[in-house]
Amino acid sequence: MTFRKNDRAPSRRSVMKGMGLAAATLAAPGVLRRAYAQEPIVLLTWETYHDPAWCQEWSEANGVEVKPVVIGSVDELFSQPFSGAIQPDVMYIETGSLPRFHEAGLITTLDTSKVPNTSNITSKLDWKKFTTVDGSIVGIPYNWGTQPLMFDADVTKSPDSWAVLWDEKYAGKVNVFDDCTIVFPMIALYIGAKDPFNLTDAEFDKCADALRALRKQVRTIARGFDDAVNIYAAGDAVIGYCQNIAVVTSLQDKGKNFDYSLPKEGTPTWIDCTGVSKKGDRDIVYKFINDNLSVKWQSRFIEASTNNGVLDLAEAKEGGVSEKTLKRTNIPDSQAGDFWEKLVILQKPEDFDRRLQMWNDFKAGTL
Repeated sequence: MTFRKNDRAPSRRSVMKGMGLAAATLAAPGVLRRAYAQEPIVLLTWETYHDPAWCQEWSEANGVEVKPVVIGSVDELFSQPFSGAIQPDVMYIETGSLPRFHEAGLITTLDTSKVPNTSNITSKLDWKKFTTVDGSIVGIPYNWGTQPLMFDADVTKSPDSWAVLWDEKYAGKVNVFDDCTIVFPMIALYIGAKDPFNLTDAEFDKCADALRALRKQVRTIARGFDDAVNIYAAGDAVIGYCQNIAVVTSLQDKGKNFDYSLPKEGTPTWIDCTGVSKKGDRDIVYKFINDNLSVKWQSRFIEASTNNGVLDLAEAKEGGVSEKTLKRTNIPDSQAGDFWEKLVILQKPEDFDRRLQMWNDFKAGTL
């Protein structure tokens, strides 16, 4: 998942950009080489989720073409079906956005009896709790990830609270990334909100105070994964809110002594789920979804991308995921008895516009 999400209507520019990317993806030569009698399965997916070679392999085996279209944000994911350029069968949507997509008619209720491989989803994840909208399941997990507290272990040792980001000794050395949807829940957890996705007016006021104080701590806001790695590698930040634990492992690859922790207040966590459109409500689409949850497919996905997928540790090892790769994921961490209790799964916020305005004011220094 690329963490550049928000819950607002996309601009025309973003729609046109997405249409261009989608058209280029579908027209790419050599991705799928033969014509098929059945209607193709069109995916709106994320980078690393559906390697074209894997999709071609599945297409050849099942006699149905799979067309993966890579998107870069939830805005783009939401806009594509309305643009006319792409009519997807399957979309990959984080839990907090599932209600929005369902209300817009972009995804339909799922028949989980057609996806027996949901049994491969780690039993530690109570996924139905987060994928049920209006009493019906509208998403099935494909991948998940955490947004922990990251730090230079040569500077600080295993901090256990988000409060460390406000410690004056780190003034000018704190980093956060530019994503209101992901960052705001961390702020809400720090101020002690009872429910970080349903803030009271008093809690919003506390979040404003916290953001105002945090602004003095942050020299640069990361604009993406590579930007964050560069900021930390250059020594311009020593502690911050982690966009993805792959930022930490990338720094470790560069010889930097970085690590991450799960703060006691809770760690915001995303789950990307398979959603199906009315057009995609077909048996062959369900077969594709089911095969994507097989130990074989998931293990290859984890090994190739260092994502968490949905398998537990034993299944991942059984599927051939290397120890080296496992150490770069949250999968070993997830075996701890209290691991999932430390996570706060993203959900639909009470008023995204209010959050976004506060976030934009924070970035502009006008809060």
